[in-house]
Amino acid sequence: MGKILLVSTFMLSAFFANAQCTPDPQYTAPGIYPDTATGLAPAYVDQSYSEDITVITPTDTVVDILGQALQVTIDSISLTSVSGLPPNFSYSCNPPSCGFPGGTIKCAELYSLVDPSAADIGVYPIVFETTSYASNVPFLGTFTQDDVIDYYYIEISAATSTINQFDDATFELKGIYPNPVVNQARIQFVSGNQGATIFKIYNLLGKEIESRSFLSLRGINTMSLDFSSYPEGIYLYSINNGSKIFTKRVVVVH
Repeated sequence: MGKILLVSTFMLSAFFANAQCTPDPQYTAPGIYPDTATGLAPAYVDQSYSEDITVITPTDTVVDILGQALQVTIDSISLTSVSGLPPNFSYSCNPPSCGFPGGTIKCAELYSLVDPSAADIGVYPIVFETTSYASNVPFLGTFTQDDVIDYYYIEISAATSTINQFDDATFELKGIYPNPVVNQARIQFVSGNQGATIFKIYNLLGKEIESRSFLSLRGINTMSLDFSSYPEGIYLYSINNGSKIFTKRVVVVH
């Protein structure tokens, strides 16, 4: 019995050791990797998703305290929550506490508990909340700061599931879901900032069928559409923010 328990304990330990994420050794400068220029590798619908994020915590930084730029020692940065993940997605960290000590290279992992399905198609904005702990702070001794990282999103489509990042210049049309559409649908697009946006629908002869002007929000934007009065057929829809314009096709069936 003792041998069986020992073997079981060893197997469980090996499993959890293998389940931990692994920092990417190619990154050496403080930051979160992959960064905005790289993005993360795609995953496929009906296949498991797992992606490691390398976190390199600096030993010190400069913060503004009482109007003065002061250099402080970073004790640690903790990932306190991750919200907005697609259904049946989760995260874990190495170390398991999700506390990253200053001057270390650690990691976090995003993964699917259940393979993404067609019902999960859409765009999911992800929000990472962190708390930084600093010491050797002039006048204060210690210092705590909460931050929000909100420039990631996960897109799940019929073919792939990809996590991306956006900046102020981002303007990207994700698509209409479902497509083909019977009556009701929704369009989703990503905007890097708040601004005037125009959405239009045309028939294949180029005649404008519908037009909307509105103020987009920074992040993932979702707009509901009603195709119940549209005759069956193929239509073109476009979205324009004054700098970029995207056009795609939608099929209406009743």
